[in-house]
Amino acid sequence: MNRRLLCLAVLGLTTAAPAAGREVVTCQSWRHQPIDVTSDSRIPAFVPDRGWVSVHPRGVEGPQPDGQCSTERFLARLAQTTIVLTLRNARLVAFCAPRDVGANDVEAVVLIDGVDLQRILVDAALAQPVDGTPRRDWCAH
Repeated sequence: MNRRLLCLAVLGLTTAAPAAGREVVTCQSWRHQPIDVTSDSRIPAFVPDRGWVSVHPRGVEGPQPDGQCSTERFLARLAQTTIVLTLRNARLVAFCAPRDVGANDVEAVVLIDGVDLQRILVDAALAQPVDGTPRRDWCAH
């Protein structure tokens, strides 16, 4: 029942008529590989007529796997593990408003059971929103 409601909500996002001056946000339920999430939090996803791409969650920046200190490298690994476990337990994963950023790289809002992955990572202190504030010093933890 809940999955059906969530699917209908996502379908409503993709088919709703735009209000004046607003763009339509499209969401795709691409096949993805949770176990293969990269250490920099990119999610492998299969796009029909294109093949496998690397999806980076839009609007979020996190610790790097090749960071300056062991704390940053550990937090990057923890973020990766959090994404893998969240995807593995998800009923519905939607990639919304995808935008090409490279040959096989895509940036998209990633919704997991209706919750933005950005919010999940920020709430767990494993990422920061890209909103113009200075980049966080992950080594200062």
